[in-house]
Amino acid sequence: MRIEESIKNYGAKIDELLKELIPPYRKNYLSEPIWHHLQTGGKRVRPALCLITCEALGGNPDEAIHFALAVETMHNMFLIHDDIEDGDTVRRDQPTVWVKYGTANAINAGDYLLACAYKTTLASPISLEKKIRLLQVLTSTYEKTVEGQALDINARAAEDFSVDDYMKMVEMKTGYYLACGMVGGGIVSGISEQVVEKIWTLGKTMGPAFQIRDDLIDLTHGKGRGGVIGSDVKEGKASFLYAYTLQVACAEDRKHLRKIMLKPRDETTDSDIQWALDAYKKYNAIQYAQDYAEDLVKQAYKTIDEIPVENKTVFKEIASFMAQRMS
Repeated sequence: MRIEESIKNYGAKIDELLKELIPPYRKNYLSEPIWHHLQTGGKRVRPALCLITCEALGGNPDEAIHFALAVETMHNMFLIHDDIEDGDTVRRDQPTVWVKYGTANAINAGDYLLACAYKTTLASPISLEKKIRLLQVLTSTYEKTVEGQALDINARAAEDFSVDDYMKMVEMKTGYYLACGMVGGGIVSGISEQVVEKIWTLGKTMGPAFQIRDDLIDLTHGKGRGGVIGSDVKEGKASFLYAYTLQVACAEDRKHLRKIMLKPRDETTDSDIQWALDAYKKYNAIQYAQDYAEDLVKQAYKTIDEIPVENKTVFKEIASFMAQRMS
């Protein structure tokens, strides 16, 4: 079965279990905003990768499905809170939760999703030892992602921000996050700690590669935010393009770029966004970002070759799938 088909099938299963974990139409001020967010789309890729990895390594996906569900609920918690922190008003062409239901309800809905992630992990039909390891994985991923988000928030329009700083930020914010489900699926299947470490390493290359591509998409397709181009520029976000341009641009261009990035979102004009885009083109930042992401994908394949399991096919298929999503 092709990985896309597996993701589709497992994703449908996750959708059904989400309805059991968080029943829609419950009048508790939580179900409605959460389901407003969940119904805007999402392919449930992360939980599906958990189940695909578990099955490929000889485990029982039914024993990993509770953790897969935890990965998805935590993912959506991050998205709801991220929209508040970034000031984004649209996600997947729909109003974000904080816009539709207010900031207080959006924060609370996200908090509830995190509780659900731990609740469903604790319900996993596995040994206590494996359950503790899954809780450690969930906690570590949550901790590292929040640390990465802290760097992201406070790097906005930063005067000294390099590609190395960017990579440190996205390794924490995106790398652990991407590998979390695969690690959990592997633990349920009974893999060694040595294999676990290699999967984390894989995430630290694939995650940043995916994030760099996301930065590029922001300047072309607008990330499903109602066709809005340049949201990262409007919010002064420290993207890969910003980090690289800041390193190589002349003093005058650096100063002007920072001036644009420091503007409040509602004062950033279309001409400001165009200036930033022209600057990125002028300093070849877009091509450099594409090449950098491709190198990370190559590193990911090298890491896969070093994973001490007989069947590496699933990891190669996952890497290929993620690389296609970036193309």
